[in-house]
Amino acid sequence: MNLVFRWVTSVGLASLGLSGMAFGTTCQQTFSYKNANASSVWITGSFTDWARHPDLGAIPLTKSGDVWTATVTLPAGKNLYKFVVDGRSWVADPNALLQEADGFGAMNSIHPCGDDPVVTQPLPQCGHPEAFDWRDTVMYFALVDRFHDSDGRASPVPGATGGDAQHGPSAQYVGGDFQGMTRKMDYLTDLGVTALWLSAPYDARDESGASVTPDQDPHLYSGYHGYWPSPRNIDYSKPEAPSPRPRVESRLGTEEELKELIATAHGAASANGHGVKVLFDYVMKHVDSKSELYQAHRDWFATDNGRIRVCGPENLWEHPYWGTRCSFTDYLPGFDFYNPEVRRWSVSDAVWWAREFQLDGLRLDAVKHIPGEWLIELRQALKETFPNPEGDRFYLVGEVFDYYNKENLKKYVDSQTMLDGQFDFPFKKTACEALFRPDGDIGYLDYWLSSNDRYYDRGLYNRSLMVNWIGNHDIPRAIHFASRQIDSCVLGSFPGNGWSSHQYQQPLDAAPYERLGLAFATMLTNPGIPLIYYGDEIGLAGGGDPDNRRMMPWDDRQLNIHQLVLRDKVRKLAHIRARYKVLGRGQRRTHWVDRDAWVYTMGGCDGFDQITVAINKSDGWKNVALPAGTYEDLMQGGRVTDSTLSLAPRSFRVLKAD
Repeated sequence: MNLVFRWVTSVGLASLGLSGMAFGTTCQQTFSYKNANASSVWITGSFTDWARHPDLGAIPLTKSGDVWTATVTLPAGKNLYKFVVDGRSWVADPNALLQEADGFGAMNSIHPCGDDPVVTQPLPQCGHPEAFDWRDTVMYFALVDRFHDSDGRASPVPGATGGDAQHGPSAQYVGGDFQGMTRKMDYLTDLGVTALWLSAPYDARDESGASVTPDQDPHLYSGYHGYWPSPRNIDYSKPEAPSPRPRVESRLGTEEELKELIATAHGAASANGHGVKVLFDYVMKHVDSKSELYQAHRDWFATDNGRIRVCGPENLWEHPYWGTRCSFTDYLPGFDFYNPEVRRWSVSDAVWWAREFQLDGLRLDAVKHIPGEWLIELRQALKETFPNPEGDRFYLVGEVFDYYNKENLKKYVDSQTMLDGQFDFPFKKTACEALFRPDGDIGYLDYWLSSNDRYYDRGLYNRSLMVNWIGNHDIPRAIHFASRQIDSCVLGSFPGNGWSSHQYQQPLDAAPYERLGLAFATMLTNPGIPLIYYGDEIGLAGGGDPDNRRMMPWDDRQLNIHQLVLRDKVRKLAHIRARYKVLGRGQRRTHWVDRDAWVYTMGGCDGFDQITVAINKSDGWKNVALPAGTYEDLMQGGRVTDSTLSLAPRSFRVLKAD
């Protein structure tokens, strides 16, 4: 990762923005906290024995204008601290560049004092601005069958429930294909996409299947989504020449067409100048019960004395034994990955696809429902296969569907032995609540991100890279959260919202699209890989699965003006991210924040331009203060010279400092 270990001593404090005067074994430091609306601010930490009130030793700050300050004498060593706002909210110092986990899911700020080395989180290691770095990428997820149909033909599966996928739900193949993806590569690069996550392209189940809750959902489904792999009985004893050869799903195209798609992506004129990286969705949990592999190796699959245990109806999702052995439904038997022979086959299969198609990464489905041994062995095999990947990572990103327990995501994140990152479900929940809900607090989003930026790291040489997202294929479309039609930011899919397209129509007013634009602005100007779920760049409507998988519309005459404006915002943001690498590689410093508005600068990278972002989530105009200076407006054009910026309702600005 080209990270440099950095000792922090009193000598280097000024360069860290932590300058103070050292007197023998103590340091005198002035702390400041900007909050115009607070009625009181205290500082407490290891040097006050974490006193909870000034009567017990916490140190009050004095307000001047909208800035609170206090000068504190600190002991030598590593001083941990937080601000206490209005006697109840404990927040990290937004001006501190050093921090560590507090053990309660948030972060403590650090101020080192004295000559002894203090081991802390490192400053951003920004790398060479022209080199490919995964931190700069903008990822796009496309369900191949629902993206673009190149030939007007589809091969339906007998018995699967169809429908008008242009305007509502369908559980049937509708014709999207590899050639359709290839033909739309110019659209993706124009949008600013630099990494493409493709739905699973492997040969899939040829029969329709019941839902996981057939008593609630009577529809029959095809495997159009790719999550029902049906592999042949492949012998991987010669890993580079398996027999028989694995197959792609013929309804999506041929192996040659898939390779053409990847070559086109790799050779594309992308916004960052490094082509479009490609990830396959790898489904390792199970196979189709009609597959050759299952028929030949039934002993490779987890059963309870021959009986398949199904996760949902038996509520085995979190079971200590069956949680990694149960099957999602009875026609998708789950591998017994506690068997080393089974792990070897599965890892060999994943590596073959990665090597044969020259992939840049894999998205791993349902990570928490497989044992860790499989993941560790996959990472080791990929290291041996791709010893020098571009950007220093063969990017492995996992899915653990958990909005609340960050530790449940973190335990699989280790770029040396397991995942580089996860899809950040807690980010989606927090951003949705802050930006979309009428009672949302963007100040809390600022606070939460300050504790989340490095939460998943495992040391100086083991840096995580999470994916930030606001919409995906398992929940209703993001536009309906932004429109406030859906008031719970953790609502998932169920038959009542997956098959009720009449309830989820395209909004006609501007506000939902503007709120969704705020989410994209947040994702595309902060650390972490931002994800665009196909169609979210135009606020595509849709309820739960499968209504959230409508066919991508390609005729702009079908779109309303607000959809076109949103797409233009996303395009500009993606190209800004590609050009100004500090947005993905630097560190955020907050200048202004209250419940409705947020101003922050991404900086900390020598030789990189600094970018200041101003966001107003409220439904009224808002005046915010900018750091002193003059700026180029990267979204609207022109220059900003005033220290006060007036933001329209539900708007944002992206500014480059002169």
